[in-house]
Amino acid sequence: MLEYAWKLTRSPELMRETDVAALREAGFSDTAVLDVCQITGYFNFVNRLADGLGVEIEAYWTDESLTMTREEFDALGRSRE
Repeated sequence: MLEYAWKLTRSPELMRETDVAALREAGFSDTAVLDVCQITGYFNFVNRLADGLGVEIEAYWTDESLTMTREEFDALGRSRE
């Protein structure tokens, strides 16, 4: 699921039916696949809208609390296996 969301966020033009098939093979129902796609798309939309309007985040959120390195992301995925 995280790989799907990452790819949809970073390279939406590269999405293929095989990406959906991988979620199905992992046990996601069609409804769950739709949920993942819609939630990912929604957050991407909201973030781009906020960025486009120059909206600043609340002062109590630090950059460190809002970001994750690729290594941290990969480790999170491995820990769930």
